[in-house]
Amino acid sequence: MNNTQNQVNDFLASNAWWMALALAVLILLVILLIVLSGRKRKKKQPVRQIEASKYYEALGGADNVISHSRTGSRIALVLKDYDAIDKEKIKEAGVDGFIKMSEKLVLVIKGDAEAVEQALFGSNEEDA
Repeated sequence: MNNTQNQVNDFLASNAWWMALALAVLILLVILLIVLSGRKRKKKQPVRQIEASKYYEALGGADNVISHSRTGSRIALVLKDYDAIDKEKIKEAGVDGFIKMSEKLVLVIKGDAEAVEQALFGSNEEDA
């Protein structure tokens, strides 16, 4: 067994640089694959078509909206009649979530809240 062990040790000693190089190349390939797979996932999602009529229908009509403001992915609305809101239609229109408060309705729209605000109100500034 001592002879076999000496042969393994001799083999490792004579090929250490090649094995280290192969290991380094393998590590670099794994890192490269991780980086490239991350880039594929970050591709822009197709821009969804924003239909203002669907939003207005869900909100009880365009004249039901008194004012609005946007902060990040949220659009806060002040409405005349909060009972006119159709929760199912809001979700169908493309809203990811909403919060109904006593004085306003907050729409959570991931990714394109600014585009939705632009389609609904024609500006990116508060309409108060």
